[in-house]
Amino acid sequence: MKIIGFGKDNKVDHLVSKDMLDRESARKLQKFLEEIEMGIFSANREVIRRAVPELNRESFMAFAVRVAEARARYVKIALELSGKANPSLEDIARLRAARETNDELVHAFEATKRVIERGYTILTR
Repeated sequence: MKIIGFGKDNKVDHLVSKDMLDRESARKLQKFLEEIEMGIFSANREVIRRAVPELNRESFMAFAVRVAEARARYVKIALELSGKANPSLEDIARLRAARETNDELVHAFEATKRVIERGYTILTR
């Protein structure tokens, strides 16, 4: 159950759950939440478009290829090491580095995809 503050003069008099609000209070809360969402959307759109103006179909697809290459490197190293009974510490460090690179690129790619899906930026041709 979510608890929210409710009161007069910007001070919380008591706490109530969403379902305990009267119709007018629920409407005001919904309007407030919608305004917050629009503010968050506008902030993301403005900041991301300014910070990443070069995001376009070509740069996004090049990024996708780099992610695939990192994944392939990670899997290749893992398969190479699977043939060794006792991989060295250097081997394990190489595998760890490949995994960390892959993981970071995958997270960054997903964040970039989310930026596009949410409309914070527009892919240009």
